[in-house]
Amino acid sequence: MLKKITKLITNNFGLKILAVLFSIALWLVVVNIDDPKTTRTFTTTVSIENGNYLTGIGKYYEIVNNSSTVTFKASGKRSYLERMSNSDFKAVADLEAIENMNRVPIDITPQRYTSNVSVTNKTYYLELEVEELRSESFVIAVETVGEVGDQKALGSVSISPNILRVSGPSSVVEMVDKVIARVDVDNMTSDMIDSVIPLLYDAKGNEMNTSELSFNMQSVTASVQILDTKEVTINFQTSGTPPDGYEYIGTEYSPQTVRVKGQVAVLNTMNSITVPKEVLDLTDATEDIEKTVDVSSYLPEGVTLVDSSQAKIEVRVKLEKHETRKFKVPTANIAVKNLSDEYSVKFLEDSVEIELEGLSTDLDELDPETLTGSIDASGMTDGEHKLNLELNLDDRFVLTKSATVTVDIIDADGGSNGGTGNTGNTGSTGNTGITGGGGNTGTGNTGGSTSDNNNHLNNSDNTTNTGNSNSPGTGEEDDM
Repeated sequence: MLKKITKLITNNFGLKILAVLFSIALWLVVVNIDDPKTTRTFTTTVSIENGNYLTGIGKYYEIVNNSSTVTFKASGKRSYLERMSNSDFKAVADLEAIENMNRVPIDITPQRYTSNVSVTNKTYYLELEVEELRSESFVIAVETVGEVGDQKALGSVSISPNILRVSGPSSVVEMVDKVIARVDVDNMTSDMIDSVIPLLYDAKGNEMNTSELSFNMQSVTASVQILDTKEVTINFQTSGTPPDGYEYIGTEYSPQTVRVKGQVAVLNTMNSITVPKEVLDLTDATEDIEKTVDVSSYLPEGVTLVDSSQAKIEVRVKLEKHETRKFKVPTANIAVKNLSDEYSVKFLEDSVEIELEGLSTDLDELDPETLTGSIDASGMTDGEHKLNLELNLDDRFVLTKSATVTVDIIDADGGSNGGTGNTGNTGSTGNTGITGGGGNTGTGNTGGSTSDNNNHLNNSDNTTNTGNSNSPGTGEEDDM
């Protein structure tokens, strides 16, 4: 049996070997025709190795030109390549191999069919922009948004911690102008503690993108105090007196009330802000005094203004110089005092001139027609007299010089020129004539009345004197 098998194998052995070789060659030809070697393009993401290498030497890097992905060609049998995808390749950039501080070679290897597939012999690079790494500290400012509840006001607002350390590329860090922690206090009525994320702003007030930056903390704690408020008046006092001839007439300022804030216990003890009199000294002042007064300096401890812009108030202390002016007072407004019942009075002028001193504004408003006064006729007898005028003035005015009134005092029983009837002046006009006391034979009944004596004024007991008007007698009529 063995001999038969050996004979079968060795019989025409050369031809058989040749046939096997031909078959292999034919298979290779068929395979190369049906599954040829080819190339295919793949794209994959580049992985970074030793990423802290640049940071460790004080550098910051940024991948540029979209080189974080790499497109490459792989070669191999079509049957293998067709079964491979982008994820079957690994691209690695080791930052320790950086060249010229701007590029890193990328090593690309297949993760499947490693003996049948290879990446084309070409060097690909991860392109970087490298700059100095910078770290800087910023004070965190706090801002509030919204309005607290009615009759409430913001007290102290604090941040803890209040320093933020910012690290990143120098070109980005140097753009940071300020760091703000913004706290929402809308409708708050009591104290609050909240966690707040700081925001970075550039010099133009634009909020910055912080994706390239790192911080020593991500949030801070904000503490907000809410205070009560109260409306109080402002009182200004003055000291000293202006020189003679000048008068203080008032103080003007605005606002006259301000709103203050503080703890309830403190606010309950105050109703006004009083500015000490020493602040407004009128000594030797001859014109208005204008001053800017900071009323916040006179607030009790623990109390502040709700609106700090109202702290400085423009104050005007008004002074006015006295003037003297002349006026005419109607004599009809002058009363006669202490005149004997035996006499009557005739004013020889319709008005009397007076000179008053006072403020110009008061003098402007004075109507002389409303002024009244009096004269004292004590002990006066018939005849013409000049009597001192006593005016009824309020304390806004001063009579600068004495004024006199000229009057004619007339004897009520017969007049200063009285005589017998036949010698009396019984003129037809009857304006000044008075019948004599003994005019029994005269015409006293026509001219002896004082009813035409131009409204002669007497004291409170003064009456019109009708004289001795007699009925016609037997005597002869006086010569007219």
